[in-house]
Amino acid sequence: MKRTSRSLGQTTGVKHISKGIRFLQLFENLGVPMLLVIILIIIAFIAPRFFIRTNLTNLLINSSILAVTGYGMTLALAREGLDLSVGSVQAFTACISASLLGVTNIPLTIIGTLLVGLLIGIINGLLISKLRVPPFVTTLGMMSIVRGAALLYTKGESVLITGHENYARLNSGRILGVPVPLIIALGTLAILYVMLRHTPFGRHICAVGGNESAAVATGLRIDRITIAVYGIVGMTAALSGVMLSAQLMIVDGTLGVGLELKAIAIAVLGGTSLSGGSGNLPGTLISALLLSTIGSALNILKVPAYYQYLTTGLLLIFALGLDTLRRILVNKIALRR
Repeated sequence: MKRTSRSLGQTTGVKHISKGIRFLQLFENLGVPMLLVIILIIIAFIAPRFFIRTNLTNLLINSSILAVTGYGMTLALAREGLDLSVGSVQAFTACISASLLGVTNIPLTIIGTLLVGLLIGIINGLLISKLRVPPFVTTLGMMSIVRGAALLYTKGESVLITGHENYARLNSGRILGVPVPLIIALGTLAILYVMLRHTPFGRHICAVGGNESAAVATGLRIDRITIAVYGIVGMTAALSGVMLSAQLMIVDGTLGVGLELKAIAIAVLGGTSLSGGSGNLPGTLISALLLSTIGSALNILKVPAYYQYLTTGLLLIFALGLDTLRRILVNKIALRR
């Protein structure tokens, strides 16, 4: 009888924990969109000017630039890593693109800028995979190196982009009424989503992030996967650098400060776990829209800019708390079984 009662108790406990996990998973899928809707309703009452066309366009542009960087961070987290250098890479590549415009055409400028981001990402991947330097240490060091390179490259001065109206259309242009930055963000999302969900390489990323030892045992080439992932992270940061330079048309080495925290925040808030094994790219896009919406609303309400850092930090802690709670519940189920 005691054994039966204990078994029933364990079964009941597992059911309760399973319900908790399902609730957290439901929140990961629907919580951010619901939160975005609630915030938009509140904004409609306290800041009606938020919904003017110009502000909504700027909101979509800012969200798109942030989301593109967040996609790369999502892949890094799915691999059970992270990249703290994305903000510096964005600044450096924005300066590179501004300089390349003076010597070549727009397509070659974009390609050259993306290759610079790819190179920085590959270096990160090599250090992590070959020298076994932890991702945090590697990318923290690269953050300082690339930031310094950006300041040296521009000699600490601003670089003005003039006489390139077509380049500016990467920010201000529209296709069928849709802002070009949003099209770039959606196109990048589609490519990376298909890669992550429907290709062997994407499944290998999640396999390595979920259990690297098991991945090694199955014969996966961990080093190549790691290098490729960080190469993609570098390219997405560089793409956001191109988009940012087209938006501002004046760049310097101080751009992108704090971008790494925003990228981590939107990736985790969007449903990507810090423990690796999966990545939610659509969730990253929606979270970028949420974070940009909050920032835009605070600007309209003339709230000091440093409150935006406070908001980012609170959202990051909230998302990490949910992720930690989910992992605790999963571990409890594993122990009870």
